[in-house]
Amino acid sequence: MVPIHPPVGSFLKCFVCVSNEGRIWSEVIQGFTEESDDLEKNLVHLQTLLEKAHVRPKVICKGCKMQRYCSLSHLVEDRPEHQPICQVLRDLQKSMKIDHPLKLLGKITDRRKLQLVISQLKMVLLVKLGRPLYQRENQLICNPAVCDVCFSTGALEDCDGCAGVAFCSDAHQRLVRGYHTPKDCQTLALIATPFRQLNCLVNIRDFYRSCPLKESHLIRAFTEATNIRISDTPWTDLESYQLFATCSSFSGIASLCLALSHISWVPDPKKSVIVYVAGATEDTLRYFQDIHLRFLFLQYPSIRNLDLHFIGRTLGHIGQVEISFSDKNCEQTVVKHFYPLTFSQYSSILNVDPTLFLILQPDFFGAGEVAQRMASLVQNKVPLDLEWKSCLSSIIRSFGIPICYTSVSKAQAMADFAAINQSAKKNNIAIERVYNIMDNPYREILPLHNPAPEDTEKIVYANNYLQVIFTSNKRH
Repeated sequence: MVPIHPPVGSFLKCFVCVSNEGRIWSEVIQGFTEESDDLEKNLVHLQTLLEKAHVRPKVICKGCKMQRYCSLSHLVEDRPEHQPICQVLRDLQKSMKIDHPLKLLGKITDRRKLQLVISQLKMVLLVKLGRPLYQRENQLICNPAVCDVCFSTGALEDCDGCAGVAFCSDAHQRLVRGYHTPKDCQTLALIATPFRQLNCLVNIRDFYRSCPLKESHLIRAFTEATNIRISDTPWTDLESYQLFATCSSFSGIASLCLALSHISWVPDPKKSVIVYVAGATEDTLRYFQDIHLRFLFLQYPSIRNLDLHFIGRTLGHIGQVEISFSDKNCEQTVVKHFYPLTFSQYSSILNVDPTLFLILQPDFFGAGEVAQRMASLVQNKVPLDLEWKSCLSSIIRSFGIPICYTSVSKAQAMADFAAINQSAKKNNIAIERVYNIMDNPYREILPLHNPAPEDTEKIVYANNYLQVIFTSNKRH
C-alpha cells in the first residue's frame, strides 16, 4: 500500500528546523488541552523557530551532498539520524568516482533522466540499508534539491511562498515564475508546512445533513454534514489547518459511501453490512474513527449494524472493538475485527462473505515501488506485490461481491486494473467494471509528493482514483 504518512517538510528547508517546529506545535496543542504551565514558553520558542525558518539553508552535508541545514549546529544535531543514508551515498560517490549522487548516470538533462536516477538511487539504498526508506529519506531522494529548470545542484534559491521549487539564477527564477502558478504555490506550501507532522484531527460529535453523494465532493459533503466551512489557506494558522486535515481524513469513508451508491443493494436493518478492508495497515485505521463512522450512518441511516474486518499482514494484534451510536430514532453499532494476515491466508481459514471489499491504494503490480521490488529480489525477500498476486486471486474469486479500490495516480490506477485483468485471465474469471472515475471527488484534499519516482505526476492525493468491479465465472 502507498504510504500516507505526513511529509517532514520541504526538501529545500533545514530538516531540523522543520522537525522542531512540528514538535513545538505538538507541545502547544498539548498545552492547550492540558493547561500546561509551559504553554507560554512553547509559544515563545515557536515564534523563534518561525523567525529562523526564513533563514536559507546554506549548509549542505559534505557526505551525501543532498541534506540541507540552516547552520552547522543543526547538521551536527541531525548526524545520528542522518548517518546511515549519508554513509551509503558517500560510499556510492567514492566507488563511482562522482561528486554528487544525482550524477550517477551522468549529467541530468531532463526530468525523465532525473526520475531514472532517483529510481537507481532508491534501489541502491534499499539494498545497502536492508530496510524500507524512512519518510524523510524517501523525500530526500525522491524530491531532491535541484534547479527546476536545469536540474543543477549548486547554489539554489527557493520560492518564498512555498519552498517547493528552486532555481539557480535570476534568469531561471523568471522561467520558474512563468509556469509556477499561485495555485501550484499554495499546493506545494501545504506539502511543506510543519503542520503535516501533527496528528490533530478535530473531534466532531454533531452531524446534520447528508448530501447526494454522486453529485457532490468531499468538501461540500463535509460542510453539509458538519456545518463547518473549510478555509482555502489552511497553512497560515493551526485551527484552519486542523479543520482542513479533518475534512481530508473523511476520504476513506466517503469513498466507501460512494462505492455503495454504485451497487444494487437494499440494506436489511436486521442484518449487518460487512465490509472487508483488505491489505489494511495501521495507516488505514485512521479513516475509520468514530467521526468517520458517524458520517457513514448519516449517508445510510438504514444501516443499523456495520461489521468492519481489517485484514493485513502488517497489522498488530488488536482485540475486537464494538462501538454504539444512538440518535432519536435508533441505535447503530459497529464491530471492528482485526486480522494480521494476508487475504489469501484469511480466506484459507475463514469463511468469506462480505457485502463489499474495500482496498485502499493496494499497488497490485508493485508499479509504484519498482525499486523496492528489485531490492527485495536482490535480498531474496518476497516483495509485497508478489504477495498481492495470491491475495488478488483469492479476492476476485468472490463472485458477485463488489470490489472497491483506490489508487494514488492515473498510472497506478491503470496498473492496478491491468493486474486484476491479468489475474482474472489466468483464473478464467470475467470482470465487470461498474464504476471508473479518474478523479475521485472524495479523494483526500491534502496533497502529497508522488512516492513513485517513475510516475510522471509530481503531486498526487490519497484515494485519487476510485474503481468498483464485479467478478463472475466465465461460461465455457
